[in-house]
Amino acid sequence: MTADPQADTVDQLILDRLDHCDLSESAKDVVIAALLGDDELSSVLGGATARRPASPSPDTDTPEPIGTYLASIEVTGFRGIGPTATLSLVPGPGLTIVTGRNGSGKSSFAEAAEFALTGQNKRWAGRSAVWQDGWRNLHATENPRIRVQLGVEGHRNGATVECTWEPGANLDDRTSFLQISGERRQSVADLGWEQPLELYRPFLSYSELGGLLSGRPSEMHDSLHRILGLGRLVEIETLLKAARREMDTRRKLATAQLPELQSTLAAHPDPRARRAEQALSGKVADLDELAALAVADEPDTDTTTVPLRQLDVLDLPDRDGLAREVERLQGALQLIDDLAGTPVEQARALARLLGDALRHQHRHPGQPCPVCGGRTLDEDWAAQAQEQLRQLTERAERLDDAHRLERESRRALRGWLPALPPVLAIDLSAEGVETDDVRVAWQHWDELVGSADPHKIVEAALVVFDALAAALQPVRAAARQALERRQAAWQPAADQIRAWIDTEQTSRRAAQSFTALKTAVTWLQNEGAKIRNTKLAPVAADATGIWNTLRQESNVDLGAIQLAGTGTNRRVDLEVNVDGVPGAALGVMSQGELHSLALALFLPRATMPESPFRFLVIDDPVQSMDPAKVYGLAKVLDQVAKHRQVIVFTHDDRLPAAVRHLQLDARIRIVSRLAQSQVTVTGDAHGDPARRYLDDAMAIARDEGMTDEVRRPVVCNLIRDAIEYACHERIRTRDFRAGQPVAQTEAAIGDAQGLRETLALALLSDRHRVGELQTPLARLHPAAPRVVAAANRGAHGGPAGDLATLVADARAVVDRINPS
Repeated sequence: MTADPQADTVDQLILDRLDHCDLSESAKDVVIAALLGDDELSSVLGGATARRPASPSPDTDTPEPIGTYLASIEVTGFRGIGPTATLSLVPGPGLTIVTGRNGSGKSSFAEAAEFALTGQNKRWAGRSAVWQDGWRNLHATENPRIRVQLGVEGHRNGATVECTWEPGANLDDRTSFLQISGERRQSVADLGWEQPLELYRPFLSYSELGGLLSGRPSEMHDSLHRILGLGRLVEIETLLKAARREMDTRRKLATAQLPELQSTLAAHPDPRARRAEQALSGKVADLDELAALAVADEPDTDTTTVPLRQLDVLDLPDRDGLAREVERLQGALQLIDDLAGTPVEQARALARLLGDALRHQHRHPGQPCPVCGGRTLDEDWAAQAQEQLRQLTERAERLDDAHRLERESRRALRGWLPALPPVLAIDLSAEGVETDDVRVAWQHWDELVGSADPHKIVEAALVVFDALAAALQPVRAAARQALERRQAAWQPAADQIRAWIDTEQTSRRAAQSFTALKTAVTWLQNEGAKIRNTKLAPVAADATGIWNTLRQESNVDLGAIQLAGTGTNRRVDLEVNVDGVPGAALGVMSQGELHSLALALFLPRATMPESPFRFLVIDDPVQSMDPAKVYGLAKVLDQVAKHRQVIVFTHDDRLPAAVRHLQLDARIRIVSRLAQSQVTVTGDAHGDPARRYLDDAMAIARDEGMTDEVRRPVVCNLIRDAIEYACHERIRTRDFRAGQPVAQTEAAIGDAQGLRETLALALLSDRHRVGELQTPLARLHPAAPRVVAAANRGAHGGPAGDLATLVADARAVVDRINPS
């Protein structure tokens, strides 16, 4: 089963077609954004630049995903199974048929595996609540539990998925975990199967098989889309259509809200309302003019607006800073007072005289004073004079610093407030704003800081400032109230204008987006039909091949499979010829033929190489099929089972019978249900190819109508086939549990030439160790060395002893080899 998965994804096919079409850039952008999802599309529709998805590198080979097989399904207290029952499986390619009468519990294994791995069960979809309410088995004494053992390529001993329920819990109130051997428990979501389960779902129940083709045309179309991996087209188109509907609604909003705004403006006496009506009267509204009117608080002709706003924001400097500056002035005055009465000028003159004397003494040491002719200007005199000079200079500098500080502080206080603001001279009494008190207080401040008496400034500065602040506060409050009264009358209309501007801008952008989206949807629908044909062709070819095998004596030939229509008219056109006459499949095919056709459509997608599922679980595919088609089904399943693990549940004995009659390799498990929902699983000797070979060998060995020369090679070759088959099963099971890739195992089996190399590979893990076989053969079973030697001799015409005894011994050897 090799359906071409198409190397190019749907997204890449869309991008390639966008690169070679004459679509507008805006329409291209929304298509590209839709590929990246709803958030990206919303972002681009909001004005962001479209980001092109990264293209897959043509030089990069995409590795096949790690394959997963089913090793066992263990069920307790779920559906038809009470006490714990286990369905053991061989985790590798091959066909397993699980059979049992209706009500035996076999389908409960399939439902349990599907629910554990996917969290849902398609068989229950659309059924009444009874199907879900009755999920607990009434005869179970333990809490419900499902444990699915998985064989995972590359992981020794595989993994386990387990679901458990507490007493009284609902179906969805389960506790689930994934346990990979040797690693910590994880969430089942860590399997990463959400998308693969949608694209390559490996579970198919009878109800799904029937519903695939018998539902509404659109449902069949979408189901086939998903099965074929084309659901992506539906997803993208749906996203674009939803955005188009939203943009269509948005582009009409402003027009719908315009009459209400026009009514408000017509009833408003403000001159700005007339100008707003004029801005709305054109074919396209002047949004800039409307925006200016919405933020203009009052008409331009109003002469009191600016004064009121000036008063509203008129503020005084920080009082704490003023207090610090007053304190600095006070300190300077205190220092000046402290130095009052000091002959500072005399000190300065004396300091100058002493300086001159010291310079003279420095040039003429030890001479008498040239002024008084008295004391000698010696070193002692110089030291005394130097100290006196220092004290006089220091006293003069301190006084200078005090006066400088006083001047700086007075200058700072004079500039602490600006000159009397002209706005205080404007008569605003009509607006309820009285400025007389604050004007007088401000003038008092100006007079104070201009005073010649600094002590008066220190004493009154803070008091005058506080009076000014107290007078200014009610003026500011009154100015603000006047502005608020003016704005209150216009504000509702201004708010309504602003809101309508936002809506109109949104509507204009939406109109542009609507045009782009409308064009994009039309383009995608046209190109989607071509993409469907590209993606559908190889899968349809496989489906036709499967149908030709399944049809078995049917006079219906399957023609073209086409996905047609869009929107609510989506449908699948299945062309058939009945005895050469064209017709519609649903009108001319029987229920069994429709089920066969649905299976033919399911298998190609479920067996894509990209799928991580190396298993298929098919429940009750035989119903409604006539006997001839059951044989066709057996052949199809056998073909699929060469590369996949195929597990088929059926209550119909016709499928196992067809497998036996066609001599196909299959493992058959029989499910029986005893009292109290005790379910048992046993093997069917007729379903084991190795045992079937030995049954045939025994029948020939006892056929007296054949000569010994004819019987011996036939019997011995059948014995060899039985032993080789059992060895192959042992090798596959051992290698898979060890984490060895299936392809490597199959290559090793193919390289083993003859019975002895196959035994060496099975028992010693090395086909080249044929010379060491004697001991492991004897350890396997005492008769094993003799059986192998006799079978090899007899197959080539040599003696083999009593054939019936040889077959009986071979049966015991095969039972020891067989891992099941």
